[in-house]
Amino acid sequence: MKDTFTHSHILAYRPDIDGLRALAVLLVVIYHAFPKWAHGGFIGVDIFFVISGFLITSIILKGLKENTFSFIWFYCKRIIRIFPALLLILVSSIALGWILLYPSELQLLGKHLLAAVGFYSNFTYLGEAGYFDHRAVEKPLLHLWSLAIEEQFYVIWPFILWFAYKCKARLGLVMLVLWILSFAVNIYLVKHNPVWDFYSPQARFWELLSGALLANFVLNRDSFPRLGAQSNFILIQVISLLGLVALVVGVTITYAHSRFPGWLALLPVMGAVMLIGAGPQAWINRFFLASQPMVAIGLISYPLYLWHWILLSFAQIWGPIFTGQRLVLVALSVVLSWLTYLLVEKPLRNNVRVQKKALLLIVGMAAILLVAITLNRNGFEQRPINHLSQFELSGLDGGEGGFQEQGCGLSDLSLANFFASCLQDKREPAKFALIGDSHATSLWPGLIRTSEPQNRWLTINGPGGPQNMRPYLSNTRQNVSAKDSLYTDKAVEQLIENRKIEVVLLIFSSNSLLPSMADASESDQAEAYKGLDSIASKLIQNNKKVVILVDNPHIAQPQDCFHRKVGLSIMDNFNEIEPACEMPIAQYLSFTAKYRAVLNKLALAHPNAVYVFDATSYLCSADQGVCSYQKNGRRMYSFGAHVSEYAAGRVGEPLNQYLIKISGKK
Repeated sequence: MKDTFTHSHILAYRPDIDGLRALAVLLVVIYHAFPKWAHGGFIGVDIFFVISGFLITSIILKGLKENTFSFIWFYCKRIIRIFPALLLILVSSIALGWILLYPSELQLLGKHLLAAVGFYSNFTYLGEAGYFDHRAVEKPLLHLWSLAIEEQFYVIWPFILWFAYKCKARLGLVMLVLWILSFAVNIYLVKHNPVWDFYSPQARFWELLSGALLANFVLNRDSFPRLGAQSNFILIQVISLLGLVALVVGVTITYAHSRFPGWLALLPVMGAVMLIGAGPQAWINRFFLASQPMVAIGLISYPLYLWHWILLSFAQIWGPIFTGQRLVLVALSVVLSWLTYLLVEKPLRNNVRVQKKALLLIVGMAAILLVAITLNRNGFEQRPINHLSQFELSGLDGGEGGFQEQGCGLSDLSLANFFASCLQDKREPAKFALIGDSHATSLWPGLIRTSEPQNRWLTINGPGGPQNMRPYLSNTRQNVSAKDSLYTDKAVEQLIENRKIEVVLLIFSSNSLLPSMADASESDQAEAYKGLDSIASKLIQNNKKVVILVDNPHIAQPQDCFHRKVGLSIMDNFNEIEPACEMPIAQYLSFTAKYRAVLNKLALAHPNAVYVFDATSYLCSADQGVCSYQKNGRRMYSFGAHVSEYAAGRVGEPLNQYLIKISGKK
C-alpha cells in the first residue's frame, strides 16, 4: 500500500544536476586522494550545498503551492535518502576501527560516532581544532561535518518556509534577508575565527540559501519578463559558460591555507547557481554534465563521498600509502559506492511503506548510538592491535614521571592562567628554566624526568596557537609587532624576577627563527640574530646564563614512517616507507648551516654567558650516518618534528649534566 502525498515531493528529473553532483564529488575525491592534483578540490562541498538548497527548497515550495506539503512525509523521505548509506559507512568504520585503532583512538571514534548519529559533527570537529589535535586524515568520520550542516538546514528550513508562506510573506525577500545575514557572518568570521567560519552552520547557510533563492526564482519565473527565443538561447549558453569558468577558477586559486569560505566561496557557489540556473538545454549542461559517464558518477555521488574518505583515512592511520595504493582505494570506493546504490539505496527509494522504512532506519541509527556510547567509554585494550603493534608505543617512556605541578615561580600571580603552559617540579625549587614553543613542550618531560636533586626545572612555554612563544622580544625584528612576542616578553620578565633561576634554556623551532633556512639571506640571518640576542641580552643583564638547544632534524610525519601490525599478513608484510623518513646527517648539517651560524655567532658574542647545546649525536645514528624516525627500534618522534618522550629523555640526561656543569662556571 502506498502512502499519500507522493506527488508533492517529486520533481522533474534533470540529469545535468546529477552531472554537477559528479563534478562536485570528483573534485573532493581527487583533493583527498591526490591533493596536489586539485588543491582547491574541497570547493566540491560548496557545490553540494547549492544543489541541496535548490532541490530541497524546490520540493518544499512545490508542496506548499499545491497545498500537499507534509512535514512527516518530508522528513521520512530525507531519512530514507540519507540514512541507508550512512548506516553502512558507520558500521564499516566501527569494523575498521576495531581492527586498526588503539584504545584511545577507538574511544575518540566513539565520540565521533555520537556526533555523526546526532548530526552535530561540525560542532565536534570545531571544538577539536587546535595545534596538538590529530591530523585531519586520522579522523575517519571528519567528512560528515558537511552532512551535519545540511541536516541542520533541513531541520529548520521547512518550518521557516511554511511559516513565511502561511503568513503570505514574500518568500524571495525572506530568503534574501537570511542570505545577507549568513553571508555577513561568514565574512566576519573568516577574519576573526576561521575555524568557526568553516564549520559553523550560521556561516554556511548562505550557500544552501543560494540554491534556495534559485529554486524560488525558477518556480516563479513566469512573473518575470521573458526574452525572445534567440536571446534566451544565447543567454543560457553564456550563463552556463560563466558558471563553469567560476568553478575552474575556484579550484585553481583556492588552497588549503586560503581564508575559506569567505569571499572565495562565492566562486563555487555562484558557479553552481549559474550552471543549475542555465537549465538542461545549455550546451555545457546537455553535452557535458548530462553525459552518461557524469550522470553515472552523479548517481553514486553521495555514497562515493562517504566511502572514499573512510577508506583513505583508515589506510593512512594504518601507515603510509603511496600513489598505487591511493588509486586502488579510489577504485574500491567507486565499486563499493555502486554496490551501495544498487543494493541499498535504490531498493528503498520507492514510495512504498515510507514511514515504516524511516522508522526501521531510525532504529538502526539508535543501535549505532549504543555502540558509540560503548566505544566512547571503553577502548577495548584486549584487541590484537594493542599487543601486535608495539612500535607506536615505543616512544613513550614515563612522561614527566609524575613530578610536575602547576605553577612556574611567577612573581605576578595575575599571569597564572596567561601562558599556555606554566609548570614546575614539585620536589624542589627550580634552578633551571625552560622557555620556548612546541619543541620546548615536547622536550619538557625528558628534562624533568632525568633531572637531579638541587637541579630542578620550571617551564613557561607556548605550544603553537594564539599563545605561541616566539624567539624574539617586541620590536626586535622589522616584521614583528609587539603582539607577536607578547608571551615571550612576559615569560622573560618573570624569569628575571625569579632570583633562584640560574640558567635559562631556550628551545625554538628552527623554522620560527629562520623560516627560509637553507636559502636564508644575510639579512634574514641578521634579523634572526637580532631577535634571539634580544632575549639572551635581557637574561644575561640580570645574571642568568643562557643555553640554546639546536633544533632537532625535521623529517616526515612519523605516522608516515611505519605501519601498524594488525595480524593480517598482507598488511603486516608491507613495509614501504616515505624516503623523507630518514635524512643523512651530512644533509641535515648542510641544510641547517645558516641557522647554526646564527646560534654560534650569539655564543661568541656572549662568552661564558650563552652556550649552544647540540643534541644531534643523541637523536641521530652516527654509525649509520642518518637521522631517522627511529633509533634502536624506538620511536624518536611523537608527531611532526616534535621528539617523543623517549627521545626527550635521551637528550634530557646529557643536557641536565651539561647545565649542572656550566651553572658552576664563573
